Amino acid sequence: MRLAPLLLLLIASTTVAADPTPVRVMSFNIRYGTARDGDDHWDKRKQFLADTIAAFDPDLLGTQETLAFQRDYLAEKLTGYEAFGVGRDDGQEKGEMAALLFRKERFEKTGGGHFWLSDKPDTVGSKGWDAALPRIATWVKLTDRTDPKGKPVLFLNTHFDHLGKKARAESAKFIRAWLGEREASCRVVVTGDFNAGEGSDPYTALFADADGKPSPVIDTFRTLHPTRGKEEGTFNGFKATAITGERIDWIAASRDWNVRLAGIDRTVKDGRVPSDHFPVTAVLRAQADGAKPTVRVLSYNIHHGEGTDGKLDLPRLARVIRAADPDVVALQEVDDKTKRTKGVDQTAELARLTGLHAAFGKAIDFEGGGYGQAVLARVPLGKGTVHTLPNEPDREQRIAFAVPLTLDEKEFTLATTHLDHQSDELRQKQAAKLNEVFADAKMPVILAGDLNATPDSKPLALLTAQWTVATADELFTFPAGKPTKQIDYVLFRPAGAFKIVETKVIDEPVASDHRPLLAVLEWQK
Repeated sequence: MRLAPLLLLLIASTTVAADPTPVRVMSFNIRYGTARDGDDHWDKRKQFLADTIAAFDPDLLGTQETLAFQRDYLAEKLTGYEAFGVGRDDGQEKGEMAALLFRKERFEKTGGGHFWLSDKPDTVGSKGWDAALPRIATWVKLTDRTDPKGKPVLFLNTHFDHLGKKARAESAKFIRAWLGEREASCRVVVTGDFNAGEGSDPYTALFADADGKPSPVIDTFRTLHPTRGKEEGTFNGFKATAITGERIDWIAASRDWNVRLAGIDRTVKDGRVPSDHFPVTAVLRAQADGAKPTVRVLSYNIHHGEGTDGKLDLPRLARVIRAADPDVVALQEVDDKTKRTKGVDQTAELARLTGLHAAFGKAIDFEGGGYGQAVLARVPLGKGTVHTLPNEPDREQRIAFAVPLTLDEKEFTLATTHLDHQSDELRQKQAAKLNEVFADAKMPVILAGDLNATPDSKPLALLTAQWTVATADELFTFPAGKPTKQIDYVLFRPAGAFKIVETKVIDEPVASDHRPLLAVLEWQK
């Protein structure tokens, strides 16, 4: 079940106006359903494909090679969406569509239409230039129900010709010009299979400067992953291992979006993939004019994935994390290939489910695997360091796991920790060790975790002598069902590194025995 935007329960008094709710975008060439694909025929993979889409949980979904019955199937299986699209042959139901879907709870459609990628864009079924087939673009204008006074969202989905080189370039030029006439009044999102790779004429026509003017849209993937890699291919020919080649599926966005995440979904099941293209994804947040850079820090004791209902459910935890839209996540009580959690690498699985980068720090060997803490982040992580904390005989070893990273060109260290749950005296020793470990840090440090100590305790007094606690009031995080005390925290040093913007406890009573804590910190000069 999708977690609604109202999931975040604001308790702290250190608040500002709520951040815009992120928009989750997916582009997916689903392969036309009448193709003779043998074991990969539509009827054999359609549920898998719908499940793959549902797992990402998009607000906006652009599909390509979609026939009318496929559009209708997705509209039925993906509840809560409105579908919009017509056949490219007759402008009705005949031929492939660039059908798009949007979440009705989130968006209200106020306009929409279609045009053909040709020199006669209003002529139904027209072929452009050297194209082998008619090609179409479908668009909708949407009001965001979470921000009804903000700019509307213009969402366009398309599929360029597979043979016509000139047609692809001219199609990109046309769409760029079409968007340029509208992007000042709308936030733009474009999805599609462009049948062209990075650096090609269509790519340059859409994204490069022209006549000294920047494009109205950016490539979301390359914005977040500035270094081009060898494994960015999006066409797979139904082969799960075909991850090289060109990135021909793109998500573009206007410059008034902040790109939170962008990736290629490599979902595989029993050696098979849901389509002959990998879907591409992006998470966007409306960017306010003059917004200052912040770090969104989530601290979460996940209780090895077991909720208060006794169920092991990592997808549920991933939905909680995704809804908080963090930049970095400090996780405690994480299993790594243990018997009790069925040999799953929980850090890697949560990374896959959230789209975040990840690193694991082992505290102890446990049930054939490891047990400790993990860090997730929107950006690649540096090499993590496990700092062993003071301990006593026959007690579980506790650690601080520290990982350096660079976010928005600013360097800092995120450390996740979990202090002893029984002895206050031992917690004091562990707190003192944390002070010692990070005393000479050359960059700002954010420390987050389950400290098993209340705000008026001696361990907290030791820490707050050197750290700033990112809360103004007591925030109850434990037990998750009906929290009565705060034992989870976000702290930072030096004191002048950040300004506390807001702190929230997330109202999630089931996914773990702790509720997650989110702190938003604004960078200071």
